[in-house]
Amino acid sequence: MTPYLVCLGMLALPAWAKGPTAQEVLDQVASTYRSLKAVHIIAVKEETRLVAGHAEVMAIECELANAPGGRYLALLKQPQQQALTINDGSNVWLALSSKKQWSRVSATSAGDSDEEHDAQAASRDLHDSVETMMFARFLTLPKTVQNPVMAKPQDFELGRQKARCYTIRGHAAGTDVELLVDQRTFLVLQYNEKCGAPDGTAIAIKVKLAELDLEVGDSLFHFEPEPGWTEVRTEAPAVEPLRTGERAPDFTLKTLDGQGVDLRSLHGSVIVVDFWATWCMPCRDEFPALERLRAEFGGAVQFYGVSDEDPDTVKKFVEENRYRTPILLDRNREMHRLYGVHKIPALFVIDPHSVVRWQSIGERNESELREAVRAVVDRVPANR
Repeated sequence: MTPYLVCLGMLALPAWAKGPTAQEVLDQVASTYRSLKAVHIIAVKEETRLVAGHAEVMAIECELANAPGGRYLALLKQPQQQALTINDGSNVWLALSSKKQWSRVSATSAGDSDEEHDAQAASRDLHDSVETMMFARFLTLPKTVQNPVMAKPQDFELGRQKARCYTIRGHAAGTDVELLVDQRTFLVLQYNEKCGAPDGTAIAIKVKLAELDLEVGDSLFHFEPEPGWTEVRTEAPAVEPLRTGERAPDFTLKTLDGQGVDLRSLHGSVIVVDFWATWCMPCRDEFPALERLRAEFGGAVQFYGVSDEDPDTVKKFVEENRYRTPILLDRNREMHRLYGVHKIPALFVIDPHSVVRWQSIGERNESELREAVRAVVDRVPANR
C-alpha cells in the first residue's frame, strides 16, 4: 500500500516540478556565463523606493558587449546623461552626451602618459560598472542565492519572441530575489530584488536584447561622434591611490549649494570621503547604505561624496533620491588627482589628525564599511 501512495503523490506533482532543481539551474546559469566567448545585452534597470509614502521609480538603460581581443562596449543611459565607452582592441573611446564631448586614446599602450592612464581607467570603470550589473553578478548565483526554490515557469517577452523561463526564488544578502532564466539559453532575462530597508528599495533588471557568440557583430566596437560633438583631452597624473597610514591631502571644494569645504576646517573630526558618479552602478547601489551610516553615526562622522560630473546631473540625482549626504563638486578632478583616484567607487576613512585609516577601491558591503568607520571612531579619545 505504501509504494502505491508514494506513486500517487509523485503523479500529483505539477509538470514544472519534475524538471531540474533550482540549484541545478543556477549552476547551469553560472556555467553558461563563464563559457560565453562573446555577448551583447541591452537591459533596463528600475529602482523603486518609497519616499514620503510614495513610490518613486528611476529607470536606467544599459548596454554591454564583450568580444575576443579585449573588445568591449558599455553604455549607460539615464535621465539627462548618457555615458559610452568602446574598446576595439586598438583604441579606447569615451563619450558623454550631456557635454557633447568625446576622447580617444590608445588601448595597447601601458598608459604611461597622464591622458592615456586617466582615459583607460575611466573606460574600464564604466565597463566594469555595467558588466557587474548585467553579467558578473550571475557568475556567483550558486553561492549567493540561499535556499533557492523553483516556482511556476513564466513566459518572458524578449523582443518579438516569447522565451519560456524557469522561475527561481531565494534570498541573497538579506534581500528577496527572483530570477527568470531562459530554459533554452540559461541567460537571466529578469532579476528582481527587494530588500527589507525602511525605504522598501526594489530593483528589477529586464533584458531587452540578448545576442551570444557569433551573433555579436564587429560594428558594435566602432565609434562615430555625433555631429557637433567636440574631441577633448583628459588630463590627470598617473599616481597611485592614497594608502592607509598616509596623510590625506588638503582640499577646498564647494558643495551643490555653494558652501565651501576644506580639510583643514574638518581637522579633529572623523571623515568619510566617497568618490562616485551617477553613471557608476556600484556607486548608486551603495549610496543608500552610506545614507544609513551617516544617520547612524550622527555628528561623530562627517560624510562627503565627491563627484566630477555636471552639477545639474548630480543635483537631479540627489534630489530625486532625497539623499542628504553633502556632495563636493570636483569638476577639474583636482581632488581625484590628489587622492590618486582613477577607479570608482573609491572611499577613504580619515581620522581626526587627517591620516587615512582605511581605504577601499571598488564595491564593498554595508557591514564592512560600518566596521571600518566604527574602528576609526572608537580610536578617538572621548575627551578630545
